[in-house]
Parts: sequence; C-alpha cells; structure tokens
Amino acid sequence: MDTLEDSREDSRESEMDQAIARRLGKLRTMPVQTSRLDSLLAAQLPQPERRPRVALWRLRSLRAIAASVAILAVIGAILLSSSGGPVLASATQMAQVHEDIVSGRTPVMQVDSITEANKALAAQWPQSPTVPGVPADHVMACCMQSVKNKKVACVLLKSEGVPITMTVANASDMQMPTAPVMSDGGVDYRVQSVGKLNMVMTERNGRWVCLIGNRPAERLMELARKLQF
Repeated sequence: MDTLEDSREDSRESEMDQAIARRLGKLRTMPVQTSRLDSLLAAQLPQPERRPRVALWRLRSLRAIAASVAILAVIGAILLSSSGGPVLASATQMAQVHEDIVSGRTPVMQVDSITEANKALAAQWPQSPTVPGVPADHVMACCMQSVKNKKVACVLLKSEGVPITMTVANASDMQMPTAPVMSDGGVDYRVQSVGKLNMVMTERNGRWVCLIGNRPAERLMELARKLQF
C-alpha cells in the first residue's frame, strides 16, 4: 500500500512540475510593456536643462560676428601699416639711401637747378612734394626713392665739395624720430648719426626734409636755414 501511495504522490508532483515549467515557458515569450515604466521614471528623475534653440542661434551668431570683427581689425592694421599713416624712417635706412645715391648704385637724373629737379621729379611722380630751393651751385642730380612704401624726392647737393642728400616727402607720410632736438634760426631739427654720416630732419610748410652728409650737424642746419620754401 505504501508503495502505491508513493507512486501516486510522485505522479502528482511530476504533473505539477510540468505545469510550472509550461507556465514559465509562456512567461518567457510574453512581451513586457516598459513604456509606462519609462514614463514613471522620467517623471521622478530630474531632467537636464535645455537651452532654447533661439538662444543657441543667437550665441552662434554673436560668435560669428565677433570673429568677423577680429578679422577685419587685423586686415585694417595690416593695410594701415603698409599704406596709410606716417612711417618712421630709421637713421640706418636714410644713411643707406644717401650712400646708394652717392655711389651710383641708385640711378639718378642729372640736373643743374632745383627747378629742373622739380620738373624731372614731377614727370616721374605728379604728386611729388616740391623740393625747396637751394643755391644753384649746390644742385647735382635727383631721383625718386621709396622709404617703407612712401615715395620721397631726393636731390644730391654738394656743400664745400662734400656730397649731401636732401630728401623731401609730404609731412603726413613721415614720422619724426625720437632723437635729440637742436634749434637753429627758430627751427627745431632732429639730429641723428650713423658712422661718419650726420643727418638732420625737420618739418616745414607741410614737408618733411632730411639732410644727410659727412658734415657736422651744425653745418647741415646752416644749409637747411637757406632752404626756400
């Protein structure tokens, strides 16, 4: 009897196990809806702050405008330094201009007076500033030169047998250097030296004038005092 009862009990447990297995199998294939769970979680969790699209568009526009302004400023600075505004001619550069003319490395036009020099220079550059008058026996030759992209008129003179270069430009094109100031005849001159060469610079009647030569600065200023503007 015990054996029969045990057999029946085992059969019932086996059927129960099979029923549980079938139910678990159905659960594995049953789709699970998670959308409601996502909604509940989204409502409970803090959401990251989102910038309005309009604000983001404005920010990008402002950045683009700022970049454009910066580029224009750089371009303007380059143009100003290369073409506009006065330039500073260094003493070394002016000494080189003088030596190139005296040595013949720079082509010149032979003239006998300031009048001829002004005509020859105007033929090359109609906007050339008028060269101030000097004693006729001083004039030897003339030419046009460029100093940092600014045109200047050059006249080769001779004072007591010593060649002197007089360079003339529009005062608005050239900047006076930071140099010692000497006065002669009520006119101020900036004095500079390179080797044996002395040079004096001054501004008169809207013109920038530089006299260069192997002469004392005082003698160059005496010659400058004789210039006829």
